[in-house]
Amino acid sequence: MDFLLALDVLLGLSLIYLVFALAVTSINEFIAAALSSRARWLRRGIASLLSENPQSLDMERADEVLDSPFLSHLGTRGVWKTFRVSYVSAWQLTQGVLSRVQGFKEDAFARVGDIRALAEQLPANAPVRSALIDLCARANGDLEKFQVMLDDWFKTFEDQLTAWYRQKTQYVLVGISFSVVLTMNVDTIDLARQLSADPRLRAQLVEQAMKVAEASDLAALLDTAGRDRARREHEEAVKSRDEAEKGFRSACQAPEVEKARAQACADATRRHDEAQREEVVKRVALAAEQRALDLRVKERADALSASGLMIGWKSGEFAQALAGENGLAKLVGLLLSGFAIALGAPFWFNVLKSVASVRSVGANVKKKADSAG
Repeated sequence: MDFLLALDVLLGLSLIYLVFALAVTSINEFIAAALSSRARWLRRGIASLLSENPQSLDMERADEVLDSPFLSHLGTRGVWKTFRVSYVSAWQLTQGVLSRVQGFKEDAFARVGDIRALAEQLPANAPVRSALIDLCARANGDLEKFQVMLDDWFKTFEDQLTAWYRQKTQYVLVGISFSVVLTMNVDTIDLARQLSADPRLRAQLVEQAMKVAEASDLAALLDTAGRDRARREHEEAVKSRDEAEKGFRSACQAPEVEKARAQACADATRRHDEAQREEVVKRVALAAEQRALDLRVKERADALSASGLMIGWKSGEFAQALAGENGLAKLVGLLLSGFAIALGAPFWFNVLKSVASVRSVGANVKKKADSAG
């Protein structure tokens, strides 16, 4: 196999890995949205704050917090605890936790001393109890100072929660990668043989790969600007909704709302309703942009299929392939593909661009050599 042919095979494989890695990412995002993965991890994180034993998460108490009036409106109960709140603020979490304590009153959050009194009734070894008592002590009665320190503490909790979520997401991506490989018969060894033996197939994939390499980055290739913008707008809408909810509670749900505050309550109610409607609109827009992105990924996969690339299983082929004399080679090929695709789309996009750059130089050198000969 000459150098240029080897580059073409590598370029074709890089394109195949890239397309399947994009498909895996889309599948993962669909699963995460369907099962509210972020919400489930927030639930586990809250349970870890409330549990006296780190090895035994108090999920029941976490559910009580999430079902409190301060948090329940942010999501809806779904199958297996899905469709619940995915993001909360430090103040909302504190309100949710302390509202489940015996003796809680609606005006308890107006004074640091009352917050500490409630925190002291939490389970003795619960991390959130120690954190709140410490923050109350350092605030020295200053509610504004307490809220600032509470936000700083909560940011550390959020960072840890994000790290857990990303780690588990990587495991899920690996699992999805191998599932796709087995389902679609993505055998690296067989794919390399096809590319080596079929000049027409190789030429088509190289042409597709060179076009892909023209994109400045993966976002430009898939035109994710709309989806990313919709995601940012939805996150902002969620924050605005939460702030409006906080203002609504402050203005309208105190033990007694004086007549002089009636207008403030009416304004807060209006802002609250508008923020809720805006969040729904942005959520729908984000879902539409994600569907459009998934269609663009599907178009890439369809282009691979139209090139004549042989993937997928024929009837009864799976058992025959693994049980036959080439069963070990088939298994190795599938494993190679699974690990390769699990490296992710950004990795293979960068590899593809690098190989395409080298190939362009090699093709020009070969062309000049042929002309001189």
